[in-house]
Amino acid sequence: MAITIFLLGAAALEVLVLPRVTPFALFPDLVLGVVLVASALQGMRSGFFWAAVGGLVLDLLAASPLGGHLLALAPAVLAGTAARQSIYRSALLPLMGIVGGVTLAYRAILLLVQWPARWEAWLDAGVTAMLVGILNSIAVPLVYGIVLLAGRLGVRRAH
Repeated sequence: MAITIFLLGAAALEVLVLPRVTPFALFPDLVLGVVLVASALQGMRSGFFWAAVGGLVLDLLAASPLGGHLLALAPAVLAGTAARQSIYRSALLPLMGIVGGVTLAYRAILLLVQWPARWEAWLDAGVTAMLVGILNSIAVPLVYGIVLLAGRLGVRRAH
């Protein structure tokens, strides 16, 4: 239940609040972080469940093509599941290392779904994806801690 509330709050912040209050509209992809961390901690099945919920909420709030965010979140599920098999005791270090590449894949898929005609939009999206990737690597430890804490407090996980 707590992860659901956290995911819905992250989606609302990402679509409704952060674009209006952050400089240059640069902010971390919070839902991407939740899906990546949930996949690393709970496995692929749970990761795809959270990707479906988060993607649907993002699509509805942002008035995006339905299914676009779910498709874009799929690489995060696969990467999070791969980080679960890490040699490290915690999946946090691998997640911090791969979140930049996952962010580029996420942003590229979202761009392909919308397919802008002007080349400037592609260039702008590339630069923005790189900057947001840095922000995502800063945000992943915070998201990891919140999801881990929710799991330790006995919060029921999706299976």
